[in-house]
Amino acid sequence: MPTEDQLFAAVDASWPAHRTQELGGWTLREGRGGGQRVSAASGEGDIAQAEAAMEAMGQDKLFMIRGDQSDLDQELAARGYVIKDPVDLLVGSARDIAQGYDPKKQAIFTGLPMAILTEIWAAGGIGPERINVMERASCAKSYVLGRLNARAAAAAFVGNHDGVTMAHAVEVLAPVRRNGMAESMMRAAAGWGVENGAEVFAVLATQANTGAQSLYRKMGMETATQYHYRINTP
Repeated sequence: MPTEDQLFAAVDASWPAHRTQELGGWTLREGRGGGQRVSAASGEGDIAQAEAAMEAMGQDKLFMIRGDQSDLDQELAARGYVIKDPVDLLVGSARDIAQGYDPKKQAIFTGLPMAILTEIWAAGGIGPERINVMERASCAKSYVLGRLNARAAAAAFVGNHDGVTMAHAVEVLAPVRRNGMAESMMRAAAGWGVENGAEVFAVLATQANTGAQSLYRKMGMETATQYHYRINTP
């Protein structure tokens, strides 16, 4: 099983910030609208220094707190930062997950974000800023189009780094939900990972997303580590 550091490296490689900066023990991320994962500061150092750097980027003051950073968590809480979006990083055997793939729910892998993919993502609130995140990932990667009854039904993005395949932006069109499409997409993505040398399949899910949590655990995935954000906005 990969270490926690290896898993977070896979997250960063498959879902990269526009720009990162190392500063006094912090990794600062410029997200350009791509979401919290690519905008949060991580590490540990002088909080005021990190705050000033994030303000200079025009971003919210946002920190990612890993499970072993209780002192930092308490210090941020004392400064008025509130918890946002506790997240589980779940993992499983890529080979085992791929074995459950249903070929009737066909998945097409492509190197480019086709128009139909962007339409499916847009329907789920995943806009061009997050597609830019996918496009700048330099690891082995693929865009995934899921089909049900020969019609486009779902979209996802996968990236592989150091033996870990991460799935991101899994979106199923509302009219075809509850047909097993999300599970089929995950299993297809795991199969892509196996073909690209991955032993581990991983995904991020907020603890509040009980539907996704239930699905991933049904597929044999377990929580490897957790994190949450602390944010301080006016």
